[in-house]
Amino acid sequence: MLNYIALALVFLACGGTGAMLSRATFLRVRQLELCMQMLANIRAQLQFSRPPLDRMLSELCGQTQHPAFLPHCLEHMQAGMVFPKAWRAAVKQQRGGLREQDRALLLGLGELLGASDAAGQREALQLQESLLDAQLQQARTARDTRGKAFFTLGILAGLTLMVLFI
Repeated sequence: MLNYIALALVFLACGGTGAMLSRATFLRVRQLELCMQMLANIRAQLQFSRPPLDRMLSELCGQTQHPAFLPHCLEHMQAGMVFPKAWRAAVKQQRGGLREQDRALLLGLGELLGASDAAGQREALQLQESLLDAQLQQARTARDTRGKAFFTLGILAGLTLMVLFI
């Protein structure tokens, strides 16, 4: 009886590892999609209403879907930190899904916002959007190929170990 419990735990460990790796690829895609929506929203606000940066971030955080690091940035700003430092701290703290190259692109965005006139910021945001879109396409490809493979390989590894130990 104890052998079957141990085999079930081995199977669950392998399957769980595969599911965790698969989820990471899905989470990266979701966070990048939310970042793209955020950039489009910021660009639209800069074009039409041009609110102050703290109000713009507050409105973005008020939406149901926003990048995970955005509330942290707003908290840092409300605590008195200047925007570029608050943005940098929030992006560096964020661990859910984004890779280093994704964070590097987002860190550059913190230096752009509020640094020039609205037209200059919109042009810089368009460049950032195109770079982030390339990252998003790469992440979607990885999700579609590796994400499903990780899950399947985790289950198959668990089954293989179960068969070997029986």
